[in-house]
Parts: sequence; C-alpha cells; structure tokens
Amino acid sequence: MVHEYEIVYIIRPDLDDADTNALIERIEGSVTETGGTLIDKEDWGKRKLAYPILKHQKGHYVLLRVASAADQILEIERRLRLDDRVIRFITVFVAETVDIELRKQQAVERRARAAEEAKRRAAETELDDSRYDDDEDDGGYDASLD
Repeated sequence: MVHEYEIVYIIRPDLDDADTNALIERIEGSVTETGGTLIDKEDWGKRKLAYPILKHQKGHYVLLRVASAADQILEIERRLRLDDRVIRFITVFVAETVDIELRKQQAVERRARAAEEAKRRAAETELDDSRYDDDEDDGGYDASLD
C-alpha cells in the first residue's frame, strides 16, 4: 500500500553547491530506486540550526514529499543514516492512501501560488522603496507621498 510521507533532511553547510546538489539528486534517486514516487521537493537553503549539530551552526534544509510503501521508507532512511553529509533527518507520515497525480498537481499549484506571492511582496517592497527620495537632506524620506 502506498502512503504519503514528508522527509526533511539537513546537509552539512560546509559542502559547496555542486556537492550539495549532487547529494540532493542522489537522495531523490534513492526514492525512485526503492520504488517510491517523488511528489514534490522544496530546497529551503542554508538556515541557522536551533542548536549546534556536530559543531555546525547552520545546515542546508531540503523537504521531500514522497509516495511510498513503509518498507521503502525504511530503506531511504537507512541510506540517509549512512551518508555522513546528512547531519539530521526526520520522516513524517502524512496520509494513508494517496492519489499521486492529484498530489503532484497540488504541488505545482502550491509552487505557483508561492511564486505569485513572492512577486507581490517584491512589488510592495519596490513601492515602499520609491517613497524615499535621495535628493533631500531629511534622511531620504519624501513626506509628500504620504
């Protein structure tokens, strides 16, 4: 029976971008090799850890949404545990039965909404920045725009 899982793992921050991307692709390959289906991937990038792990203050976070059987998840976790470049991981059970195509479609829609939200925020930031005038001596703020 196929279930949906979320796997979040943290990669050592001292790896260069090429090694990090190669490891991410290798882990995605592990999902498909074991018979699972990758529904979605979110690369959250480098972030500060809540507490030091193996003397690292930061880590590169990645989220995978996977449709797979339980024994296949155990194999993926085993592979994550054996790779010393992965400093932490957690697997969370999300749903018991999964319509894979529907989940993939929802992931695409979620990414599109996030992109639109990012554009909207960038436009708002640009609008806020235009409220400042560099030619004046009052700190650059143009009060006439209020």
